[in-house]
Amino acid sequence: MRTPWSEWDLNHWLTHLETRNTQEIQLGLTRVLTVAQKLNLQRPNCKVITVAGTNGKGSTVTALETIYHQSGFKVGSYTSPHLLVFNERIRINLTPIQDKDLCKAFSVIEAARHPINLTYFEMATLAALWYFKQHDLDVIILEVGLGGRLDATNIVDTDLAIITTIDFDHQSFLGETLELIGYEKAGILRKNKPFIYADLSPPKSIVEVATQLGALSYLYGKDYFYQEEANHWGLTCLGEQFDQLAKPKIQLRSAAAAIMACHLLRNDLPVSYDSLEKAMALIYIPGRLQLQKGKTNILYDVSHNPQSVRLLADTVKKINAKGQVHAVFSALKDKDLYGLIMPLKDCVNRWYPAQLHNKRAVSQEKLLSVFREAEIFAEVCYNDPLTAFEMALKQASEEDLIIVYGSFFTVSHVMAAQHNLLEQKENQ
Repeated sequence: MRTPWSEWDLNHWLTHLETRNTQEIQLGLTRVLTVAQKLNLQRPNCKVITVAGTNGKGSTVTALETIYHQSGFKVGSYTSPHLLVFNERIRINLTPIQDKDLCKAFSVIEAARHPINLTYFEMATLAALWYFKQHDLDVIILEVGLGGRLDATNIVDTDLAIITTIDFDHQSFLGETLELIGYEKAGILRKNKPFIYADLSPPKSIVEVATQLGALSYLYGKDYFYQEEANHWGLTCLGEQFDQLAKPKIQLRSAAAAIMACHLLRNDLPVSYDSLEKAMALIYIPGRLQLQKGKTNILYDVSHNPQSVRLLADTVKKINAKGQVHAVFSALKDKDLYGLIMPLKDCVNRWYPAQLHNKRAVSQEKLLSVFREAEIFAEVCYNDPLTAFEMALKQASEEDLIIVYGSFFTVSHVMAAQHNLLEQKENQ
């Protein structure tokens, strides 16, 4: 049966979702579960791994899908948000969904949802699950969007849950303490199913939820740990050693959690050491501590909370630029702005704050006031990140480093245009 949306292309669909379907965060499972049940999407016919946490979710998902792909399994993965194009969110065997398949998935969900109004993220999640259902997958890896307990991805019963880290972010939705945030993220745990906590000292709320459910808990530093050396690394999972691995281009803690998950599911999804070794060299996730080398080196990072910015600061110190360090920064108004700039205060020589073109963006006046509060000089707040980046390029010398960070919007805005800008500078 033909519908008004039968001939829509992807741009039309995305415009529709951005206007008709609210992009505001509306946590809760009733809407999305009702539609999922109509299409029988909540119980995939394969293994499911769900990844939650404040930081490191995306890199852990990428590590898992790369390892399983190298092992010959058919892998579906769902992540958010996207960096450059929406298709990045939904992948099979590391390949983003094609426009026509995404349009078909949206069409099916649109027909099934009436009269329920779904959010942008709920539509995306259901589209991913429907697309995965059309393929004979061995494993699906889901990245939680926000929290866990009430996130749309949590309609699926997972076979293994990973919580990467717990830190302050989205407090207005998840709570003002680490214990409350931990409780929300622990909502992805399942009775008698394995659960990995990928950081030291989990909040008591997570331990309590795991105990109440009878979840099989595996903790970093207790049940598995890694060792880093100059040119390689290794880890021990429940006494079994994996040595002489290539260092991946992600945090070792994320890679270790992924390998621990593979170890726990090895009876159903066996992974050889050779596959593991090959995967480590291939893991790549754009926009996360991504160093682009050239006449002027550029470091892109989507870090948007204090914990991730502290990691960025450590990375900047390791790079040890011979020249000056320039920082292009913009963020959303609900973030800890002071906490986003202070970790880099002693690393950055020149700042280029900018306002995002987003209704959640912090104002130019507020940005400058935060810099004054931090006693950091910022000459001006630019109208957008690209203008700020252009100025940083003009000011930077060949031995300098430019950091672009603060949000996915900041990095994607600059990355989408930076190729032309760099060409212009090199031709000057």
